[in-house]
Amino acid sequence: MSRKDTLADFLSGHDNPEPQSTDNAEQPVRHRTASSVKSLTSSLRLLNADAQRARSLEQQISEGSQVVELDPAILDRSFISDRISVAGDPDFDALVESIKVNGQLVPILVRPHPDQAGRWQVAYGHRRVRAAELLQVKVKAVGRELTDEELVLAQGKENSERRDLSFIERASFAMHLEDRGFARTVIIAALCVDKTEVAKLISVARAVPAEVVRAIGPAPRAGRPRWLALSKLISEPGNQKRLQSILASESWQSMTSDRRFEHLIAAFSEAPVNDLAREHWNDPSGRRLVTIKREQIRTTFVFDERLEPSFAQHVASCLDTLYRDFKGGGGE
Repeated sequence: MSRKDTLADFLSGHDNPEPQSTDNAEQPVRHRTASSVKSLTSSLRLLNADAQRARSLEQQISEGSQVVELDPAILDRSFISDRISVAGDPDFDALVESIKVNGQLVPILVRPHPDQAGRWQVAYGHRRVRAAELLQVKVKAVGRELTDEELVLAQGKENSERRDLSFIERASFAMHLEDRGFARTVIIAALCVDKTEVAKLISVARAVPAEVVRAIGPAPRAGRPRWLALSKLISEPGNQKRLQSILASESWQSMTSDRRFEHLIAAFSEAPVNDLAREHWNDPSGRRLVTIKREQIRTTFVFDERLEPSFAQHVASCLDTLYRDFKGGGGE
């Protein structure tokens, strides 16, 4: 190429053809290098994310935060009972319906059974297990390695947070823990109470026969003073035979737990029944429609609804008139 042509090319802004061919050859190399680096970086990020997920999963399993589904058939109760089951419990019926409609929202806590391979022992969530059995579904659970002490502490903590154990259930739980050899410090921690309260709980649980507690049920409205009063009434001479008769009666089975407690208190608190303490009112045809029970501080009228279903309602509607007649007629 002449010097003139070279100068013309330079002035026109054209690159030298030889350098141009060199640049075009190097460009794909740079693109391939950048693409390889990007691909390697992406792979490393994926590997790092997988490793983090693996570590997280391992930590969840080791800490027991991984929720699994278990067949109720391989679950056993805690070695310490904390609830007194009764037939026809409305709260339990509501729980069953909730799980049926919404599923199990809160998992239970279990540990590998200490004596039987392939089975699990429930720390808390026994009612959820019963509900799952009725519904024939699996139970959502968290599994952890727990010592006996850790199990009862978790069991007690769960119950304390929910605050739905009755007085006698907590008392029985404390007594069972002591009978299993747990120290008072453990019982105090499990129930979240002080040593004085633990002593009261255990004293009441030992005062009331276990068969009576099971027969009455949790009785959520009854506290320590009334359970103590019942224990004293039961222990009085002659009341044991009467107690067995009451517990075996057909009417007893149809009562709620609180009603059973009230029924026993009333039965043992009554003055001895005699002709003056109990009276009856008969209608003109001789049917005994009303039983009048006079006690020291109250008188009770019991209407036989089977014979005259509307009579009690009628009497109740006439109470205002009866009282006015009583006050106006010098009944004071």
